[in-house]
Amino acid sequence: MFAEPPRNEPPRHEPAPVAAAPVQPAAPAAPTGGGARLASAEDWLDLVADAGLRGPVRELAAHCAFCDYADGVLSLSLPDSFDHLRSDSLLRQLAAALAPHLGAEPRLRFEAARAAAGETLHDRTQRQRGERQAGAESDFLSDPVVAQLVKQGATLVPDSIRPLDDH
Repeated sequence: MFAEPPRNEPPRHEPAPVAAAPVQPAAPAAPTGGGARLASAEDWLDLVADAGLRGPVRELAAHCAFCDYADGVLSLSLPDSFDHLRSDSLLRQLAAALAPHLGAEPRLRFEAARAAAGETLHDRTQRQRGERQAGAESDFLSDPVVAQLVKQGATLVPDSIRPLDDH
């Protein structure tokens, strides 16, 4: 029997220790299950605008002002003039539509309508539409050609000026 010649294997080395980078505290994780942050009236307006609501449920949400959200209870304020939207069916539909965004179906509680409750989505939409309209009118009237025509006796038809995004 012949002995095998020794193999030319490289010597085995243990890996050199690597200095570990300092551990940074992890950023707070986003809530699981699609949970959204709902701490202010602005968060509520964004949630309602992005929830894909349609029909009467959207009207209900659009006229509600945010009061508070804690322990799964969403407190809203609804003016008396829109109380007809507060049917059991629409409330169930609203809670179900908000569930994917909040991580769980909220219990809805309505507080007495109060002026300090904040802006509703309907109010914000109306305000933004008015701001766009005022901007369009200002831009139109500041145009040098329009100003020249007005000086020459041209008249403007009231409410004929529209923002470009209001097709």
